[in-house]
Amino acid sequence: MPKIKVGNTHLFFDVYGSQLNIGESDVREKRTMLVLHGAHGVVDHTLYAEFWSKFSDMVQVIFLDQRGCGRSDKRDASEWNLKHWGQDVYDFCEALAIQKPIVAGISMGGHVMCEYMSQYPNHPGALIFCHTEAKQNINIVIEKFRELGGDEVAEICHQNFMSPTPGIVKSFQEKCMPLYGKKGYNKVELNRCIQRPEIFEHYCKHEMKQFNYLDELDKIQCPSLFMVGAKSPGHPPQLTQEMASRVDPKWAHYHEFKDAGAPVYNDSPEEAYQVVSKFIQSVVVSEDWSNE
Repeated sequence: MPKIKVGNTHLFFDVYGSQLNIGESDVREKRTMLVLHGAHGVVDHTLYAEFWSKFSDMVQVIFLDQRGCGRSDKRDASEWNLKHWGQDVYDFCEALAIQKPIVAGISMGGHVMCEYMSQYPNHPGALIFCHTEAKQNINIVIEKFRELGGDEVAEICHQNFMSPTPGIVKSFQEKCMPLYGKKGYNKVELNRCIQRPEIFEHYCKHEMKQFNYLDELDKIQCPSLFMVGAKSPGHPPQLTQEMASRVDPKWAHYHEFKDAGAPVYNDSPEEAYQVVSKFIQSVVVSEDWSNE
C-alpha cells in the first residue's frame, strides 16, 4: 500500500489521475487536489472517493487517510488532535513536493483545514470547505436533529458529541446519520471503512466542543469555496455562513444547496459537480496559480 513517512508516522494515500497532461505538442503539469475525510475514526477516505475522484481529469486528486485513521498508522491518543492533523497536511505536501495544493475538507476534514490554514496561510492555492464549520455549536446541531427525529434522536446526538462511547457512536450512525440528508451514507459504505471509534470519542471529548478558528479566517489569502446544504442538521448552514463572512470577499465563494442536507454531493450531485468543477477551473486558470 502507498504509505509515506510524515513526521513520526506513516500516512496512507490514494491517487486518482496522472500528474501530467500529455498533449500532441507539449506536456503540462496538473494541479493537485488533496481531499481530507471527515469523522476521524468512524470512516476513512473511501467514503468520499466516488464524488471527489470525478475531478481527476482536471487535477490530480489525492485522498489522505489522516493520522490514526484508515490505513495510516494508528499512533497514540496524544496525537489524535487538530494540531497534529493540520501539521500533517503541510508535511505531506512537502514530502511529495506538492506546491499550492487545492485542499478540500469534508466535515471534520474542514476542522483540520482550519488548523492547517492558521499555521500556513500562504501554503494552499485554494480551499474547499464542504459542510463544515470553524466553530462548533452543539446546541444548534442537537435542536436540528430534534426537529427531524424527535427527542430520542436529539439525546443520541447530545451524547455522541458530549460523552461518546462505542455504543453511542453506533447508535448515532444508525439513528442520526440517515437524517443528515435525503441520500446520506448507507450502512454498506460505512461498514467498508476501517473504523477506530476511540479516535472519534477522543476528539469529541477533547476538541469538538472547544475549537474556534473564526478569528483565524482572515488569514486566508486564496480562493475559498464554502459548500453547505440548507437542510443539513449535522452542519447547519448558519455556521458555514459565519465562516464565509470572516473571509475577505475577494476570496470567499459561498454556495448553499437549497434542497440538500449533507453530503450535498449525494443530495444534489449534478449541482455539486458543477459548483466544484467551476471553482476548480477558475482557480487553475487564475493568475494566482502562476505566481509560485
